[in-house]
Amino acid sequence: MRSRFWTLYRTLLNDHYGFSAAKFYYIKKRQRTWEPILIVAGVTPAVVMAVIFIWKMTEQLFMAGLAFGQPHLALLNGALLVALAGLFFGFFSVLSTFYFSTDLPVLVPLPLRSREILGAKFGVVLTGQYAINLFILLPLWLRYGLLAGVGLGYVLSAVVVFFALPLLPLAAASLLAVLLMRVVNVSRHKDKLALVGGLLLLVVMVGFQFWLQNSLGSGDPDLVMEQLLSRADGIIKAAGRIFPPSVWAAQAMAYAHTWRGWLNLAYLAAASALALFVLFLLGERVFLQSVLAGMEGTRGSGRARQVRLDERSRSPLATLASLERKLFVRHPGFALNGLVGYVLVPAMALLPLFGQSMQNNPFELLALDRLPSFVVVGGIALYYMFMTGMSMIPATTFSREGKHLWIIRSLPLSIEEIIAAKVLGAQVVNTIGCLLGVVPIAFIMGWAVWEVVLGSVLGILLATALAGFLVLFDLRKPMLDWVNPIKAVKSNLNALVGMFIGMGLAFGLGALIYANVRSESLWLIPAELLGAALVLGLLVGALIRRWAPRLWTRI
Repeated sequence: MRSRFWTLYRTLLNDHYGFSAAKFYYIKKRQRTWEPILIVAGVTPAVVMAVIFIWKMTEQLFMAGLAFGQPHLALLNGALLVALAGLFFGFFSVLSTFYFSTDLPVLVPLPLRSREILGAKFGVVLTGQYAINLFILLPLWLRYGLLAGVGLGYVLSAVVVFFALPLLPLAAASLLAVLLMRVVNVSRHKDKLALVGGLLLLVVMVGFQFWLQNSLGSGDPDLVMEQLLSRADGIIKAAGRIFPPSVWAAQAMAYAHTWRGWLNLAYLAAASALALFVLFLLGERVFLQSVLAGMEGTRGSGRARQVRLDERSRSPLATLASLERKLFVRHPGFALNGLVGYVLVPAMALLPLFGQSMQNNPFELLALDRLPSFVVVGGIALYYMFMTGMSMIPATTFSREGKHLWIIRSLPLSIEEIIAAKVLGAQVVNTIGCLLGVVPIAFIMGWAVWEVVLGSVLGILLATALAGFLVLFDLRKPMLDWVNPIKAVKSNLNALVGMFIGMGLAFGLGALIYANVRSESLWLIPAELLGAALVLGLLVGALIRRWAPRLWTRI
C-alpha cells in the first residue's frame, strides 16, 4: 500500500507540475528554451525585491519586539503569513485539485482506496505550499537567527515547524472543500453552488480576520497596551489570536533551548497530526462519494420540466461571447481563481461599515475622499485596466479550451471574429466585477456620479484594448495539455506575462497622471487616457489582422 501510494503521489505530482513535459521539451528536444529563460528573467527581480523586503521587515520586527522583551514577534509574523496564505489560497487549490481535475475519471475506476486518492492529491497541494513557504520563511528565519545568535536547537525546531506549520491550515481548507462539495454535488446546480460557496467562504474568512484584528484594539489603547506588556509574551499571544498555532510555532523556535520550546513544538505537531487524522477519517467516508455524485447526473425533483426553444436568431459574436462568459463564470476551477480580486475589493470596503470603524478602512487610510475629481477618474480607469490583467480571463482564453479547442476551430468564423467575441465576453465579466468594487467605494468616499461614469467609460476602453492584446498573446502559444484546471490559469506563463503587462501599462499611465498633478494640468487626464486607449486599440487591431490568421493555422 505504501508503494502504491508513493507511486500515485509521484504520478500526480509529475502530472500537476509537468516535470516530464518540461524535461522533454526543454532538455531532450531543446524546444521553446526561451520560455524558462523568460520566466527566470521576469521572476528574478521580483524574488530579489521580496527577499530584501522580508529581510528588512524581519529586522524591524525583531528590534520593535526587543523593546518589549518579545523579539520573536518576527517569527510570529512569518508563521501567520504562511498559515493564512495556506488557508486562503489553499482552499482554491484543493477545490480544483480534488474535484475539477480531469484525472478523476481515470483514478476512480482503479483499485485505489478513497484515502489513497485523497492523500496523494493532498500531498501534491502540500508540496506546492512547501515551496512557497520556503521562499518566505528561509530569509525570515535566517535573519532572525543571525540577530538572535541562535544555536542548534533553533535549527532543529525550525525543521519540524517548517513541515508541520502548513498542515493545519491546509487540512482545514481541505475539510471545508470536502464538506462543501459533498453538499453542492447533490444538486444539478453544483457548479454554481460551488462558485457561490467558495466566494462566500472567502468573504467569511476575510471578515473573521477583520473581526479578530478589531477586537484586539477595543477600549482604551493605553490600557490595552499596558495589559499586553504586563503579561509574558502578551503581544505575541494577542496577535496570534488570528491563528493560535502560529504562537506555538514562534515560541517553539524562540525557546528552542528550553522545555517551553519543546512543549510548544509538541502542541504544533499534535494539532497538525489531529487535523490530518480528521481529514482522512472524514475523507474516507465523504470524498469518494462527493466525487461520484459530481460525475453522476442528479435525479431532479421528479417533475417534468418544460424546455422552450428560443427561435430568435443571435449574431455569432454575441453567442460566442456569451459562451465565453458562461464557461468561465460557471467553472469553479477558473472562476475561483479569476474572480478573487473582484470579491476582495468590495469586501474590504464594506466590512468596516458593519463594525462602525471607518478609521480602519484601508480606502479611508488612502484619503480617497480628498482626491481631485480628474485624479479619481484616472484612478477608476486604471483600475479597470489593471483588473483585466489580474483576472487572467483574456490571457488564458484559448488555454482554457484545452482539448475542446477543436470545437471553436470547427466553427464557420474567422479568427478575427473569434478574438472579438472572446474580448467581449471577458470584458463583460471584467466590467461587472470592477463595478462591484468601484460602486461601494464611490458611495463610501462620496464620489460624484459623473466621476464614476467617466472613469468607467475610459477604463472600459483601456481594458478592452489590453484584453485584445492578451487574447492575441495567448493565441501565440496556448497551454492546451493541462489536467488540473488551475494549471490553465495560475500555472500558465501567458497569465503571468499578462499580469505584468497590465501592471506595467497601469503604472506607466499612473506616472503620467502623477506628472499632471505635479504640473497642475489635471484637465488633460481624460484626454490622455482616451488617446492612450485609441492608440493601443489601433495597434492591437493591426497586430491581430497581421498575426492572428497565421497563429490560428499553426495550432
